[in-house]
Amino acid sequence: MAAKDPPATSAKSRLELHTVTAGARFGRIYLGRYRDPLGYGKSPSRFSDPRRRVDANRFGVLYLGDTLKVCFLEAVLRDRHDGSDGSLLLGEDELQERNYAEIEVASALNMVDLRNDCAVRMGVPTDVARASSQALARKWSLAWHEHPSQPDGIIYPSRLNGQTNLAVYHRALPKLRAIGVRRLIRATGLATVLNELLVELASPDPAE
Repeated sequence: MAAKDPPATSAKSRLELHTVTAGARFGRIYLGRYRDPLGYGKSPSRFSDPRRRVDANRFGVLYLGDTLKVCFLEAVLRDRHDGSDGSLLLGEDELQERNYAEIEVASALNMVDLRNDCAVRMGVPTDVARASSQALARKWSLAWHEHPSQPDGIIYPSRLNGQTNLAVYHRALPKLRAIGVRRLIRATGLATVLNELLVELASPDPAE
């Protein structure tokens, strides 16, 4: 059976919502050339706005993870390990050019919950929950963004290790604050993450 778009009556549908309480902390890895640790994008991503309109009229999404490990998987490693045999070699410069920010929830977030059986109860196709169709996920994200309950974003499991991620709609960014930023290569616990994920670092070529 083909995966389904959100129903025309989705504005009247009941959402499975989870409250992320004030004080909860998450992480974010982003390119160091961007100064704002809460800067968000509107380019195509898993839950981005699918509408073809000027950027000013489209919503943006900020992605966070609940551990350094899931942030590293989602922002740096992704599918590079697919088909590899043994350790994966990663350039040290890739870590030097990225920052790791610790983000705290200042005011509680109300998030559409795609974990466990919540997606099933909302009638969300498995292609959305498992990230096998980003085009479909964007349509559902738009439906949730426009829902009368005005959720702050989506809480969902990483397809890479099952840990928790947040996709925060930009209207909810005032509910977040950055409490610490450092170069990714200096992030506490990075050595453990690299070891667990079988990643080895290659030093930059001094001749370059």
